[in-house]
Amino acid sequence: MKRHWGIAWLVVALGARLAAAGAPALQAGFGVRDITPPPGAEMPFGYLKPLVSTGVHDKLLASACVIYDGVTPVALVGVDAVCIGKQTVHQARRAIFEATKIPPDNVLIGANHTHTGGPIISGRASKADPRYLEQVVHAITGAVTDAWRSLQAVELGIGTGREDTISFNRRFLMRDGREITQPGKPGTPHHDQIVAPAGPIDPDVGVLVARTAQGQVAGVVVNFACHGTVMTGDKFSADYVGYLRKHLKTYYGEQTRVVFLLGACGDVTQVDNMSIGEEFGPEYADLFGMKLAAETTRTIGRVSWLKEASVAVVVENVMLPIRPEMDTESEAPLLHYESVPPEYWAGQRRLVAEERQRSPKIACEVQAIRIGPLAIVTNGAELFCEYGLRIKKASPLRSTWVVTLANEYIGYVCTPQAFMAGGYEPRTQITSKMGIEAGQRLVETSLKALGMLPGK
Repeated sequence: MKRHWGIAWLVVALGARLAAAGAPALQAGFGVRDITPPPGAEMPFGYLKPLVSTGVHDKLLASACVIYDGVTPVALVGVDAVCIGKQTVHQARRAIFEATKIPPDNVLIGANHTHTGGPIISGRASKADPRYLEQVVHAITGAVTDAWRSLQAVELGIGTGREDTISFNRRFLMRDGREITQPGKPGTPHHDQIVAPAGPIDPDVGVLVARTAQGQVAGVVVNFACHGTVMTGDKFSADYVGYLRKHLKTYYGEQTRVVFLLGACGDVTQVDNMSIGEEFGPEYADLFGMKLAAETTRTIGRVSWLKEASVAVVVENVMLPIRPEMDTESEAPLLHYESVPPEYWAGQRRLVAEERQRSPKIACEVQAIRIGPLAIVTNGAELFCEYGLRIKKASPLRSTWVVTLANEYIGYVCTPQAFMAGGYEPRTQITSKMGIEAGQRLVETSLKALGMLPGK
């Protein structure tokens, strides 16, 4: 069901007045605010006990890009967080509208899925901190407001690069026919049972760049699909996204703003199970960010610059069911999760059952945005990569980004094959509760929304 905002006419009227006054047809602005919690705050998803931070490795940010074609504004916001809840997004969108008159449907808020972020959502042993949620809402609103107030005439570049050496599917087909998540590197007990990866990666590096009339890169929006699990430990970090920003600033200047939007990577991480190397820690996060930044700059170097680009937004809601009670035996944890006691998994199943009783189906948002020849379509899932590739392939727009963990959080959305073959992601817990049909429904709703976008 498409949502309509009666107040959106205010923005249209404002755009018409600006156009009549000779305002530039295409403008962009960027803003950034700090969302780093104080040391001692919880970090997301401690398993058996809360994970408490001891310090800050690098700042967590909310970064925003506003694009305005003279009629329709759209805000793209990247947040350094493991995920973001629907209520937080609702509050931020409402505050943004009050400050800028950008309609709520026209605001995309996506988490980069850093596992070393702040206490933004409750799950497992960790709890959301209401004070931190207020900080995040205030920062998102401030970043978008700053971007709105800094709108200037720009040219846009839109391109797609390729980086296929830093992300890997973490699920593997084993010789007994099952699938296992992270079976281990060479020399570990189960490695010799690996047959092949059980899913794909998405090597696309989506790039949207704005440059000023003076030829200066004002900001970059990057779309890439990989878990934010490179950094470990108990210090806050934006993970590889922080290093991506660092390297792009080194190349384009400290004033350059970088917004990161996460692709479909529910089964994709930086870990190469077929290599003996280690892909964790600051040094590898730096290498990851450097490679991603290098491909971003190469892509910017070959874009065609657009002086005009219209903007359009469509939002659809799709009702998705919470999965039915699953057979306990078929969900037995494999490999890395044997040490987690059975009562933990039983507790997780109870939480899902309670949510199912309260609301057997939940309304999930799919937001489609067109900026000139670029289409962006969102969902709030840890979506398996295969689904993202299907959406891109079937999209009516050649250049399409799939952005996940956006505007809400609904947990893992796995393929039917994964449900039947096993592994970590489909195992019932508060972060994996959607029914087996959820992925297909999201694909269909995404393509419906993309098909409804007006213009070219």
